[in-house]
Amino acid sequence: MKKKFGMLRFIAGFYKVLGILFAVVSILAAVGVLLSSILGGAILEGFSSDLGQLGVTAVGGILGGILSAVVILIGGGLASICYFAIGEAIMVFLAIEENTRATAGLLTRQG
Repeated sequence: MKKKFGMLRFIAGFYKVLGILFAVVSILAAVGVLLSSILGGAILEGFSSDLGQLGVTAVGGILGGILSAVVILIGGGLASICYFAIGEAIMVFLAIEENTRATAGLLTRQG
């Protein structure tokens, strides 16, 4: 049976690829924020010790980095799941159409 709606198939694949890209970028961004907060926290710790404020900026930087990384992972994860789900929903609609067309053809040949 000939496949119809080629552009919809392309759009579904595009959304799936976007979902995967969002997941990868979210993971890389979360790791980058976490590493920069840990490394930057160590630099700020040295700077704050020069100013007489011991331990305040390093803990805030690390905790802020962890919180930021978690927020990035959750937001990016939800976005990637939504994009992938849109692609899958389009594919389900196309599968329903193919099944309906095949059933109509079968009923036509029987009658």
